[in-house]
Amino acid sequence: MALITPQQLPTWLENLNTSQVRVILLFGENYLCRRAASRIEEALVAGGGVVHPIDGDEEDVQQTLARLSSFSLLGGRQIYRVNNSRLLYSKKNSKALWERVLKARATGQDEQTRKALSAFVRAAGLPMQEDVLQAMPAGQWQKNFGFAAPGEDLGWTGPYLHQPESEKEQTAQLADPADQLVELLARGIPPANVLILVAGEVDKRKKLFKYLKDNETIVDCSVAEGSGAKAKDEQLTVLHGLIAGTLAEQGKKLPPNLIPVLLERVGFHPVALVNELRKLMLAAGDEEQIRPEDVDELVGRTRQDAIYELNSAITRARLDEALILLPRLLANGIHPLAILASLRNAVRSALLFRSLIDTVHPPFSPAMNFNTFQQQYLPALKEQELWKKELSGHPYALYNQFKDAYPHPLPCLVRWMQLLQEAEFRLKGSGADDELVFHRLLFSMLAPAPVSSASSRPPVLAKSFASITIQS
Repeated sequence: MALITPQQLPTWLENLNTSQVRVILLFGENYLCRRAASRIEEALVAGGGVVHPIDGDEEDVQQTLARLSSFSLLGGRQIYRVNNSRLLYSKKNSKALWERVLKARATGQDEQTRKALSAFVRAAGLPMQEDVLQAMPAGQWQKNFGFAAPGEDLGWTGPYLHQPESEKEQTAQLADPADQLVELLARGIPPANVLILVAGEVDKRKKLFKYLKDNETIVDCSVAEGSGAKAKDEQLTVLHGLIAGTLAEQGKKLPPNLIPVLLERVGFHPVALVNELRKLMLAAGDEEQIRPEDVDELVGRTRQDAIYELNSAITRARLDEALILLPRLLANGIHPLAILASLRNAVRSALLFRSLIDTVHPPFSPAMNFNTFQQQYLPALKEQELWKKELSGHPYALYNQFKDAYPHPLPCLVRWMQLLQEAEFRLKGSGADDELVFHRLLFSMLAPAPVSSASSRPPVLAKSFASITIQS
């Protein structure tokens, strides 16, 4: 019946006939979904009712369907909100789900790791068994999840996937719950009952999504990712909307010249932006306008993409920049292992593209402009089937990855991987200060070559160290 965006939600709510609402699906950016769901619930229970929150990672889907199809003894609307719903997961979402698993594990969040790993396995329709991942051949992994198997021992996944025998038997007997929901809605549900599904990722090809799009309401809270102009414009539109809405809650004003400062420090991190704004509004007290000194004192560099700035500084051999960015990340509470995991991924990417530079023809040149890369070099590479998957990204992103990898010989990158492993051992078992471990890592990776081999030093390194002066 309707597919709308958060910007269209106020108009939709104004014209809402609550008696016709049965199911609402919200998907995309987590905070935007929760914010939209809260406004919808407020409108639906205005005349009385109860919201029943359900954790999708722990949900008994059969019980939810039974409650949705039953008349309640309670008065008013009965809203069943399923957070992190699994009904629209599929193999298409496996890569994003696996990245969520690795992120939770890197930051030491055991419960989040367990939930994310459970969603990852269930999305592929696999049984919840301790050895389901660690015993899986690489070819089968590719078939089940749609991406290459990770090159590591997956024995650590077993304890997170342990399930009692009774739960295994129950899971094995279930039909596809998404299809069951479609059948239930086709038959009809009590008019006072409403189902709200909140999901991060959805497979739009699934029968349930198509049914909801044609017969119910979907709120698309997704926001374009990346650093391209179009993605940046979309992200800024969302952030400016959040700023205006949050300030209106208490009738506060933020001077226009402070908005870029706030966004630079927070980045595209909606929940952090709203939290920082509310902190500033509280500090303003009875004053209507937020003060510049409060922004300087209270708003830290909380944005998650600051990790990628550190990665960029290192892959471009900018030791001075890396030494500035590192303490900011640690001071803002980003887990050291998360920083290390992100850096490891960046070095792995550099290894891949440097290998392509060394072994694949035609040869890549750092002097090559983007148009030549996109129109001539990249199509020639894609003709070689071996690297087709690795070269499936956006052309400009691939162009930058080639340029970043070019200054670093393969032996250098292999050494970096060894240094990262040593740093991980120290972080996990030595008891050494985290920042000291990272300083050792950065200087080991980017230390100037001895004078005798200075001629072989990549120019980018010489540029970095030319700006550093050591006082004797």
